[in-house]
Amino acid sequence: MAFNFYKGESGMGIENSDTTGPNLPWAGKKVDTADVEVELSHLWRLSADNVRISHNINIRTSVLNFVICTQDIEAARWASALIRDLSSTHIARLILLVLDTSSSKAPGVSSWVTLRSFPIVSDLMRHHFEQVTLLLSGDAINSAATIMQPLFKPDLPVYLWWLQDLPGGGPVFSRLADVSSRVIIDSNNFADPEQGISTVSTLIRELPNSGALSDLNWGRITPWRQLVAQFFDSPEYKPYLAGINRIEIEYAVAASDETASGASGQTASPNPIRSWLMAGWLKTSLNWRLVEESPYNLYDPISGTYSWQVSRTTGPLSVEPVSGAHRTGKLGFSGQGSIHIRPHIQTTPDNGALRLIRLTSVVNNHQAVFTIHRKEDNADYVITSVEQTQATLPQRAVGLSTTHEESELLHDELEITGRDYLYESTLHEVFELIT
Repeated sequence: MAFNFYKGESGMGIENSDTTGPNLPWAGKKVDTADVEVELSHLWRLSADNVRISHNINIRTSVLNFVICTQDIEAARWASALIRDLSSTHIARLILLVLDTSSSKAPGVSSWVTLRSFPIVSDLMRHHFEQVTLLLSGDAINSAATIMQPLFKPDLPVYLWWLQDLPGGGPVFSRLADVSSRVIIDSNNFADPEQGISTVSTLIRELPNSGALSDLNWGRITPWRQLVAQFFDSPEYKPYLAGINRIEIEYAVAASDETASGASGQTASPNPIRSWLMAGWLKTSLNWRLVEESPYNLYDPISGTYSWQVSRTTGPLSVEPVSGAHRTGKLGFSGQGSIHIRPHIQTTPDNGALRLIRLTSVVNNHQAVFTIHRKEDNADYVITSVEQTQATLPQRAVGLSTTHEESELLHDELEITGRDYLYESTLHEVFELIT
């Protein structure tokens, strides 16, 4: 038997003696795809015998099928290790789907099975779920959805996490999305942010009513959205919400080693998607409209700098909750506003992370500037401040309420059962801004 695949975890799968194809000891026993269910039943019987011997309490969940799709074996192994940090016991069956797109590969399907086991309260109480690893190559990739469907636990929702960048073409992604109840992406991995947003916006429009899509980057900016909303919870500052006329957002661009040493001006490719999502959410919340064909609109994806002129309402507004989808009443448009996004080069490697949000508001000839600023050397805290014409309040250090670890972000996504309409409307706003 093979145990202790990872620290704090037990795995059960007879060692694979088949020497053909890749050797994936972390994936368990190599089996024919047609024999997956038989082998898993055998492993459950072995697990039951272990319980009788050790007096452990094993918890077997049947809540959802979780598919993680990757394009290489190393990413699949990383995802398999990540699951041990997932603070959730919802998974009934995990399917690691590896699409080997190497042009030289012949069509083929390889499969492995194992049981995963994690301690919950103590080592005496453990959570068990099944893991199936599928490696597809050649033309078999085009049939990924068909090959995978018989392996789903029946009558349970299917959550698909597309781990890497979206594919440039072909039907594979859309077919997998069609058989999934929820699709989870991470736009932080998009090599071409503009094309990625366009693909996702189109996918949302084509989703059936029972389908949903979400983005880990949306979870990364949730603490920032909460802090913006908290500014205007105060009766003193609430009137300034309607007077906002300028939004500034900075995001991090990691410098190359040469830049850090001052030898070159090269930087990593900008990925402004988090700043786009923040701008889209603010534009939606403030009920602003884009002024198309304005000479002040700037779109420069090479430098990662963007500006838009908007028309804005001048009556009372209120900020919607960050978890809600309902928006307050709309008013007439009689003012001008602007949105500015710019990169900030830094030596820390958190490419695309929000660094600064500044909202400027004028009400009755009184100006107030609301700022959230994250220092480069501390990603866990931000500095918030309010500067007014008549007074400036002391700065305040605020801890970000959630972590940026993928396991925590993923846990939050697995808690969502329906569509996130606020995210979807924000994404469509972003698509309008960048096209």
